[in-house]
Amino acid sequence: MQLRNTVKLAGGMLKSAILGKPSLKIVSLYLTYRCNQRCTYCGFPDMAMPELTTSQWENVIDQLANLGCRRVGILGGEPLLRSDLQAIITHVKRRGMSCVLTSNGLLVPEQIEKLRQLDHLALSLDSAGPENDLLRGQGSYAAVKEAIAAAKAAGIAVKINAVLAANTASNLDDLLSFVEENEIYITINIARRNPSEQLYFSAEPGDRDEKMREMLTKTARLTRSHSRIVFSEASYLYASQWKDFSINRYQADELSSDAPCLINGPRCQAGRFYMSILPDGSTSPCVVTIGVIRGGNVIKDGVAGAWKSLVDHECVACNALCLIEQNYLFSLHPRVLTNFVTRHLPRFS
Repeated sequence: MQLRNTVKLAGGMLKSAILGKPSLKIVSLYLTYRCNQRCTYCGFPDMAMPELTTSQWENVIDQLANLGCRRVGILGGEPLLRSDLQAIITHVKRRGMSCVLTSNGLLVPEQIEKLRQLDHLALSLDSAGPENDLLRGQGSYAAVKEAIAAAKAAGIAVKINAVLAANTASNLDDLLSFVEENEIYITINIARRNPSEQLYFSAEPGDRDEKMREMLTKTARLTRSHSRIVFSEASYLYASQWKDFSINRYQADELSSDAPCLINGPRCQAGRFYMSILPDGSTSPCVVTIGVIRGGNVIKDGVAGAWKSLVDHECVACNALCLIEQNYLFSLHPRVLTNFVTRHLPRFS
């Protein structure tokens, strides 16, 4: 099923690129901002927000399928805090879309039956050791290890999502050893600035930025030998050129036409090929623009109407690795496409 969806997604990307028309293919559903952890760099638990009901989410999923969406990501907060999570996953799969869920792992073993239909389970881990507990909360490292074991026993593909910052960039080698030992994959992102985040600002800006660049350059180099790193060398090289890592994104009016982060990177495809739907049904082009660029509401405006309000926005560049990679893929960057087809498409077969 996931291989078929991936092939259809790739075909849709190619067709849309040739025609030059937006086409909604990937959607992130933030079911809740509630969480049973308090990670040092995440402000979502402080953003209390009403949540759509089960039937409302199922209606949204129906509309997404009718628009040709191929992949649904389920996130939070902690989505396992939703008692209706299994029903929502089931509905995504019933409508023929692949489904990926991101979790901190704490509730995974006891709720593993709810997750059996997932195509992938992404678990949050920033250090392959007890230091992870300092970043994400007591018991978080042990919880991820238990969640990996439970997912493997249930036949669910699992990967690690690591978020690194200047003070935790040195965790990279241990994380790569961890995924090799567990025979899983890893996506490596960098922490974004928000009011509760302290990791960047415990060092002087110059030192902070240099550590980030060193880590990203090293990761880019390691993609050549570590096949378990999901994102491409091109994405990490682009991110390594970021001048000030306390700035997450730029709008068109904030950059000159010859700015390196503008001319050296892919076109922002957020809002054109993918978007985020928040717990109350409001929308943003992507996770970086939540609370900054607001689109319509899927309940009030319908999914198509909410999406179309996001197609034209002013954000042109960001340093979020997950978005850089998607932007390269949807821009049909040859090396990034080759990396995906040769090294990661086999994972879906």
